[in-house]
Amino acid sequence: GTGFLMNNQGDILTNAHVVEGAYSVSVLDSKDFEYTGTVIGYSNSIDVAIVRVPDLAGQQPLTLDYSGNVAIAEEVIALGSPLGLRNTATLGYITGVNRTFYIGDRVYNNILQMSAHIEPGSSGGPLLSLQTGKVIAINSAKSLLSDLIGFSIPIKEVSSYINEWITSPLTEEQLFALFYNDDGLPYYQS
Repeated sequence: GTGFLMNNQGDILTNAHVVEGAYSVSVLDSKDFEYTGTVIGYSNSIDVAIVRVPDLAGQQPLTLDYSGNVAIAEEVIALGSPLGLRNTATLGYITGVNRTFYIGDRVYNNILQMSAHIEPGSSGGPLLSLQTGKVIAINSAKSLLSDLIGFSIPIKEVSSYINEWITSPLTEEQLFALFYNDDGLPYYQS
C-alpha cells in the first residue's frame, strides 16, 4: 500500500485496509529510508487510517484540500505503488462525484470516480488536483469491471476522523477491536 505525509507532526494518511491488523508498521519513504510508525487512527467504516512516524516530524507534508470543491473533468494525478512499482504517478480526470461503490458487503459512499489508473498497491496514495497541487482524495479501490475506473475517498469526507485522531490517538486496544468483524475475521480480509 501507499500513504502520504499530511502534516508536520509526521502523520501519514492511508487506507485502513493497508494497515489492518498492525499497531506498529514499517514505512519506506521515496528515498528507501525505513522508519517505524504507530497506527493512531483507524476506521473500518470509511477505510481511512493514520500512521504516526516521529522521525518524519518537521518534514514538508502535502497540502490537504478540505473544501470538497471537486468537479467532473478536473485533471488529477494519482500517486502510489501499483503492483509494487513505487513512486508511480498516473494522470486522469474526475469522471464522477458522490458515487457509491460496493466491495462485498462494504459500502463506500460519497466517493470520487476517476480515470487515473490505479492497481493494488495504489491504496492509500494521494489523489492530487493538477490545477492546485493539493490532495483532494485518498486512492482506495478500482473497479473490477474496468481498469479505467478508480475510486478515491475525498479529504472532506475524512476530515473529522483526521482531526480527532491527531488530537486523541486511538489506543492499541481500541485499534485491535476494530480490526475484526462479528465473525472474528479481519474486517478487510476479503
